Amino acid sequence: MKRCIVALALLAALAAAPAAAAPQWKLDPPHCQVVFTVRHIFAPVSGRFRQFSGAVSFDPKDLAHSRAELVIQTASIDTDVKARDEHLRSEEFFDVKRYPQMRFVSQRMVHKGGNQYAAIGTLTMRDVSRRVELPFTHLGTRVHPQDPKLLVAGFEANFTLDRLQYHVGNGRFFKSGMLDKDVRVSIHLELLRPR
Repeated sequence: MKRCIVALALLAALAAAPAAAAPQWKLDPPHCQVVFTVRHIFAPVSGRFRQFSGAVSFDPKDLAHSRAELVIQTASIDTDVKARDEHLRSEEFFDVKRYPQMRFVSQRMVHKGGNQYAAIGTLTMRDVSRRVELPFTHLGTRVHPQDPKLLVAGFEANFTLDRLQYHVGNGRFFKSGMLDKDVRVSIHLELLRPR
């Protein structure tokens, strides 16, 4: 009986203990990009978001405790054409005054084989939140070549979003053949943490 009580106490202690966390990584901003391409009639037009932040906990051997969050400042959109950028910031597209941020928060990560993974979570853009599965590649982890006290990890994600599903545009430019609804997004990240 005493052994049963001890075992139950140990189980209760384990249940009450905080969940383990995968190692936490910090973005290395000069070596991170959020870029996109969308077709205008025939020509692909590229741009980027210049301001974003993120929190990443990742261990390929501990995906159960791996998490990622990315927050993008919508007003930082830059396609190298001032008038176009102002239009994209307007109510017709990103409406940056009402919706200053886009956000992705993962709920779980899964291994797809080799160095391929997917982050499954919620993507919020404007007034829409949708559950998505974002594929990504773990490019590797190594000691930083310029600072042996740091580890650096590389990640790359490429996926396509239907902007109209997130109310980015009302569809009139798509219906006229002016602007595609599908946007190709690429995220390139170098992350750092102490060894």
